[in-house]
Amino acid sequence: MRTKEAVLADVNAELPDFDWAEGARRYLDGFFQRYSREQIELFVATKPLAAITPEDPAGSLAEIVSYLNHFSNTIHLLKLPRGAQVLDVACGPGWMSHWLTRLGYQTVGVDISPEFVALARKRVADDPCLDLPAEMLEAMFDTVDLEREALPQRLAGAFDAAILESCLHHFVDPIAALENIRRGLKADGVALIIESDNRQGPIRDDYMQVMLETQTLERPYSRAQLLEILAHAGFPAVEFLGPINGFFPESAQGGADLNAALSRITSDANICLCATSEEALLRLVPSRATPRPQPAAPNPRMALATQLRGLTPTWVRPLLRPFGRWWLARR
Repeated sequence: MRTKEAVLADVNAELPDFDWAEGARRYLDGFFQRYSREQIELFVATKPLAAITPEDPAGSLAEIVSYLNHFSNTIHLLKLPRGAQVLDVACGPGWMSHWLTRLGYQTVGVDISPEFVALARKRVADDPCLDLPAEMLEAMFDTVDLEREALPQRLAGAFDAAILESCLHHFVDPIAALENIRRGLKADGVALIIESDNRQGPIRDDYMQVMLETQTLERPYSRAQLLEILAHAGFPAVEFLGPINGFFPESAQGGADLNAALSRITSDANICLCATSEEALLRLVPSRATPRPQPAAPNPRMALATQLRGLTPTWVRPLLRPFGRWWLARR
């Protein structure tokens, strides 16, 4: 495995020379220049169920569906008991923390942006179904730069799970951020990383354009890079996951190959569950204990029969078929 320095140099090789942390802190400034505070607070209060945008209805709907699928898949996968402690990494406007709290979990959301933390607190405070006291709201969200500082001491070893919903690609030093996240987990805690892109080759032009315009980091990782990052951060046990969501018509199932679809979906994205030990991961992914079936050894007789069949005229094949079956059955 390469050194930490070599891995970081590789993942950041193509990045423009910006202060990415400052860009993340000022991310909302561009929105405040284009929209009123009331409009932004309304969007923040309703994400991910904000209204479909007229400018890009298809893209907007796809994003909403993706967030909803990720949330439902997350709670189904983790199967945490009521009252479990959950860390919402780079929580932004706090929608994940808000919904998890509605389910009865004890959540803490952290973000580098003080503006986002304030908006997240307001979102939860405005929910009449929760009616949380002020001191609980204060403790529920915190401004933390995970690349440069640890979680508050009160949160060390506190969490059953950490959720990184579409945020790991924002870190210049994802290893440092993940190390601090790991220190916040219990011994059997897990981290769920949701990244929609398994990078293939150079950074895509559309990602680079967004980075140049907003000075916020939009750099995905390849699968190999992510595995090295996780190993350096102290997460040796990793299971990659693939989501298959939707209603599918019965009439279209004749040619479906779910194994092939799952393989493709899993390889397209970098969604993974990781832990500091194999035991912690086995608790949620028991299939890891089952040896994967090995492909059957090739049958030389069958290979030869297939080759001969291709050389035999079509009209002769029915005459030779009984002999072929007898020959293949011989030990």
